[in-house]
Formats: sequence, C-alpha cells, structure tokens
Amino acid sequence: MGTPPIAERVPGYLRTYVPVLWGAVVAVVLRGLLPHLPGDVGTALGDWLSSEATLALVTTAAIAAWYALWRWAEPHVPDWLTRLVLGSAQTPLYGGRHRAAASTGYASVTAEARHQA
Repeated sequence: MGTPPIAERVPGYLRTYVPVLWGAVVAVVLRGLLPHLPGDVGTALGDWLSSEATLALVTTAAIAAWYALWRWAEPHVPDWLTRLVLGSAQTPLYGGRHRAAASTGYASVTAEARHQA
C-alpha cells in the first residue's frame, strides 16, 4: 500500500506539531513568570527549572496536558478554536493497518461516540 496523499497527512502533522508549539509556549511563559511569583516560590521553581532535563520534562507534560484538555473540549468548542489550539478541526486519516481497523467498524464506533459527546 502506498503513501497516502498529502491532503490526508496534513491534519495529523498539524495536530502533532501545533500542540508541541503550545507546550513550548507554556514552558517559556512559566519560566518568564518565575521572577514575579511571591516569596521563595519563584526562586525554588527557577532552581528546579534550571536543569535542561527538568525543563524538557515540564515541556513534555505541558504538551500532553494541552492535547488531552483540548481533545476533551473539542466537541464543545467551535471549529476555529480547535484549529487555533490543535492545528486542524479535521480528524486525521491514517493509512495501512489503521484502514483495516476502519473496515471492522472500530473506527466508526469511535467517530460516532465523539459526535454524540
């Protein structure tokens, strides 16, 4: 089976990379807020976030939380907001073994459940 056309791949790329960008933005904003936090909280968080490994972990957690939150909220918000926060309001289509799952009915059950939510 060949590679699916670019039009089928774009939503998947967007819904992967846009949340990554948002996660990076959240991490940068958090780092920028540190000097403005009260008392020793900013200093303690700053020391904790000074490690590249910790910053990478926090960024990863922010990305995961961002994506999970917006996937939950997606059925309840307008398409323009979904495009802003996830990159695309279109559900990605995947080729290969995922198409086999669609023929069994599993994919349609998931799609129906999402539209009923």
